[in-house]
Amino acid sequence: MVRSFAKKIIMLCYNTYGSMSIAAAHFFTTEYKKAITKNNRFIVAISGGNTPQYLYQLLARQAYSLNINWKKVFIFFSDERYVPHNDKESNFKMVWDNLLKDIPIPAKNIFAIPTSTTPAKDALQYENTIKKVLGSKSPAFDLLLLGMGADGHTASLFPGSVLLKEKKRLVKEVFVAEKNMYRISFTLPLINLAKQVLILVSGKEKAPVLKKIFSKQITGNKLPVQMVKGNVLWMVTSPHGLRP
Repeated sequence: MVRSFAKKIIMLCYNTYGSMSIAAAHFFTTEYKKAITKNNRFIVAISGGNTPQYLYQLLARQAYSLNINWKKVFIFFSDERYVPHNDKESNFKMVWDNLLKDIPIPAKNIFAIPTSTTPAKDALQYENTIKKVLGSKSPAFDLLLLGMGADGHTASLFPGSVLLKEKKRLVKEVFVAEKNMYRISFTLPLINLAKQVLILVSGKEKAPVLKKIFSKQITGNKLPVQMVKGNVLWMVTSPHGLRP
């Protein structure tokens, strides 16, 4: 089922987590081909969490990987927990375990968010790296992959976060009290520059907020995920097929 809610926002519903992940893998390769044809490189920012794990596993399989020249792919991360990269909570570790270790991508093409000095210094360093690779005037990713929490957060932009008011910085550190940890995250000024955004959502606990978002039941302050603008494609599992 396809539902259009605005000119550039589309939601696709799938009966199962697997079928959604397969569709996302096809979409990833389609966006890759578009970027390669136009600029001979594909710059993508990906997310952590549970939802994209099967997508990453699919992309590592020959059926997809053989059609991708990984030497022309540059991978960034939309957010990171401020823990070592080998920590079980690390987004980098999750992506490494499910994708990066199994594909022939040069190490220099993988841009992990640093977590070795202080959150503020590492956030600024990552912002400068993004500007260096994408350009400082309009650093737009070819594809930005995001998820959504049951509270409507995306990346590490949580409801009520000071980061939602950030206008200048592209990457910023934030202490998330609910999680009792620092995180480093893309801000809305960077997220909303992306040429294409893909938001993947699965999990029964997220169904209520999805229903509210797309039935426009939420009034007042928007949830963080509602503040994502541009070409936005939602892929979600339908209520009867949500992943456990």
